Amino acid sequence: MRKILVVAMIALSFLMTSCAVIEGETKERIVAPDNNLSPITGKWEVAELVYTLGSVNNQETVSRVGEIGLFHKEGVVLGQDYTSTPSFKIKKVRTRDYLISKFKLNPASLGIEEDYIKVITIINEDQYFTEFIELDEDTLLVYLDERFYRLERQLEKVSLDEVERYINVEKSVQRNLGESSDESLSTGLLLGVRTQGFDDAYQIPTWEYRTYWINMQNRSLEGLYELDRILLPRKNGFWFVDQERTVEKGIISDEIEATPLFTPEDNSGIMEAMVFDSRERTLLDERPVPSILKNILFVGNDYISVENIELERDDRRSLHIYAVDNLSEKKPIKLSDLVGETGRDLFLEGVRSVTAVDEKIMINEENVGLVRSKGYWTLKGRINYKENDRELYRDFNIKAIPPKEMVSYDELAIPWDAVKLTVPDVEDVFSSPNNEFMVVITTSHIVIYSLEEYDINNTPVARIRLPNDSAVIMSEWAVGRYPGIWQNEMIKHGAVQIER
Repeated sequence: MRKILVVAMIALSFLMTSCAVIEGETKERIVAPDNNLSPITGKWEVAELVYTLGSVNNQETVSRVGEIGLFHKEGVVLGQDYTSTPSFKIKKVRTRDYLISKFKLNPASLGIEEDYIKVITIINEDQYFTEFIELDEDTLLVYLDERFYRLERQLEKVSLDEVERYINVEKSVQRNLGESSDESLSTGLLLGVRTQGFDDAYQIPTWEYRTYWINMQNRSLEGLYELDRILLPRKNGFWFVDQERTVEKGIISDEIEATPLFTPEDNSGIMEAMVFDSRERTLLDERPVPSILKNILFVGNDYISVENIELERDDRRSLHIYAVDNLSEKKPIKLSDLVGETGRDLFLEGVRSVTAVDEKIMINEENVGLVRSKGYWTLKGRINYKENDRELYRDFNIKAIPPKEMVSYDELAIPWDAVKLTVPDVEDVFSSPNNEFMVVITTSHIVIYSLEEYDINNTPVARIRLPNDSAVIMSEWAVGRYPGIWQNEMIKHGAVQIER
């Protein structure tokens, strides 16, 4: 009865509250604001530069003092930046923990004495727009271009018409200037690449993972970087994805780990779950632990596709898709959970396309993965079976498009066959969402081409040498203002510039 009462009270609090604010730790519990309300409203002005982080480059950044901010539930403008589809997240955090963890900054540097602050994050179409610290109802702090600015409210409310007028003016100015601020000519691509090697000591395969960053502005290459691990952009910030191998008492084990790069407390539940899972298996499970290798096939915003190789079972290979947030549970996702009720029928149809179904064939709807095929991410199924005491498998295509939750953009400006005529040794290809450039993966290089009227410019913009046995496992696109943000994130975490 007590549990029922607690649940009822929680449900009632959600109905009565337009925006949820959690006190205590910086751990978030986000609730969408009521459609009739916005946590920030009115007209604001950037009144003062409060603090500059210690970066040489940002001394050259143009000051944002004097810029106007307009806030409405259906549109937000901040200087030249805007969104007509804003959504809001609110959290109340411990001031010191938040500022030190996220910015390595003491609260005294910003003149904040309160133990707790309210942080309001604005999201634009599932991508980070900006974040504000509310000092009081008429004063905000915002972090822009490695600087903190103070905003002061000028008017309590603004109309949607006024917001739309500002947005239309900014769009017009950007078109007239023809600068790289035009979203159609500002694009970046994060490519995750897996390279296979071999462990001579144990006679087993190894894999290395790296991230390449390509930043194009107005068809000119502005940034080319490489990082020796997978940097994954997600809706709530950037994460590292790593494969960790341990060898203990003859047991070889691979673990896939996803680690957030923002305030650790924001995801303390997830972090604890990962540690708990690892320890509990060792302490509580008395059964022999098998040697399992894990080969990452795909990394996306919310999902990871992995091939598991069970060494004690004659290298039995199976495919699995996991949710990034629940990696520690090691619970694969069924095809039906991804594509709907037709998932099992589609799986069986694929099985029948490669073999006759009998008792030897193991039908497992969780035996699915996501892989590249001729310029697209495709769903692949697998059946495992034994023949003459040997572990064998067969793969088949699943006739379903990966849901947008898995792959947000996956189109080609130029058909595969046309690309192959220009680049005969093409292995894979990626087109930017605004058709500004194309990235072609060959047997030995990443080759970047600009696109002009849906045609490849035969002179490459740049070529990056790829190690042997490499394949793309991640493709994440940034447009508009986001390439600059993503490039800074790469550099911050140790990416090195690639010579052109």
